[in-house]
Amino acid sequence: MYKLSNRIENDNLIFVENVKNLLNVDLSKKSLCIIKTDFSDTNAIRKICKDNPDLEVWIASEDISRKNVLTANSCGVKNVISYPVDARLVQEFFKDKNKSEQFNENFSPCFLKGLKVMIVDDNQMNIDLLVETLAPLGLELKTFIKPIEASRIVNLEKFDLFLLDIMMPEMSGFDLAKIIKGTSINCNTPIMFISALSDPENKILGYNLGSCAYIEKPFNINVVRSQIYNTLKTKLLQDALLDRKETFLAMVTHDLKSPVNAEICALELLLKNKTSSLDGFQHEIIGDILGAAKYMKNLVENILQKYKCESGKQILHKTMFSLEMLTIQCIEEVKYLLEDKGLKINLNSSLKHVETYFDCLEIKRVIHNLLINAIEYSDRNSKIHINLFAKDKSVAFSITNSGLGISLENPNQIFEKYESFAQKNKSLGTGLGLYISKKIIDAHEGKIYVESDGSSYTTFTFTLPEDVRK
Repeated sequence: MYKLSNRIENDNLIFVENVKNLLNVDLSKKSLCIIKTDFSDTNAIRKICKDNPDLEVWIASEDISRKNVLTANSCGVKNVISYPVDARLVQEFFKDKNKSEQFNENFSPCFLKGLKVMIVDDNQMNIDLLVETLAPLGLELKTFIKPIEASRIVNLEKFDLFLLDIMMPEMSGFDLAKIIKGTSINCNTPIMFISALSDPENKILGYNLGSCAYIEKPFNINVVRSQIYNTLKTKLLQDALLDRKETFLAMVTHDLKSPVNAEICALELLLKNKTSSLDGFQHEIIGDILGAAKYMKNLVENILQKYKCESGKQILHKTMFSLEMLTIQCIEEVKYLLEDKGLKINLNSSLKHVETYFDCLEIKRVIHNLLINAIEYSDRNSKIHINLFAKDKSVAFSITNSGLGISLENPNQIFEKYESFAQKNKSLGTGLGLYISKKIIDAHEGKIYVESDGSSYTTFTFTLPEDVRK
């Protein structure tokens, strides 16, 4: 019965070939208990684990199948090993335990304190083990036994890491991961799967869903703690770098606004000055420079707007205003770009003298982005058609240009960040205009979509909820 203990010579170890041999044994001073089993005594093993929560319980068996591993896991067993027991496994355990105790004494990762981690597992014992494992890291832990409840929270709270079991009732960990990846606030949050499923297919599926690790149960506490610690440390570093980059871009573009606006005002003054001695060629050159300056202004504003959208600083200031009047203002501001390509605007509106409730500056940004886009991809000397109309309790803006269409398999992919045809068509573009436009329309609870035949025309349409005064 104690042969293994004698071979290892460790007072903190107890090994029995039948769980009944533990009935009168004081386990409070033991660190590791190994029980030989044929899995017919799982209720007794479960009681040992429950009565001794600080005791590491392993079971040794000649029959290690997936079903038996899952059974052992549900009992609270930390490890399942082959019988006869390899003494090296036990020696390794005590070596790791000594390192862990030293780690807990010296390790105080204060920079991780307060980071939010969600744990989802339908077995409370597994949750308790993970909570105990992560205790030294000072994390804020949120645990769920029901994945359905967890799925409701991921849209409301930002987390720094998700630890998900896979096999759960009502919803699998894979399904929950898809929901997480579909949220706006947690789509980039790291996910780790912790499961007794060890087959390659499930591991591949987990990684394809974007997980950063796949941990098999039963797991080694020190390994899991190290994986989580390093994942969170890497995430903090990436977040800090991204924040610095975004802050730098916001600062630079903000500083560019004033000189660009001053340049536009000076050029417009030159063109409007009737007493100017400019000849036709000079007039044309200044018009081209003015068009480029306005393009630069739009580029600067798009970068600033992206920063506002993604930092949560976008606030709408809605007023009653005419969508038709706003459209006319936008057309006037791009007239030199239109003239340069010989383009004409055909404006058809059934919203005359109608005011709608929206943020004028933001909707103007959308219209301006769509106009610039239409001008960029229109055939020379063609017409751009703009229609303003009421539709399904909404007011709608629609703009159609002839020329290169959108050939994406899913045309609405064009609204994703940095998606652009500029490089393909040897033109200048950041791929931010349509992305920002969608963010603005979504904030207004409206819709924006695109239609194209892929070769000769493209139509962009956005709608705003109908809150109108005639």
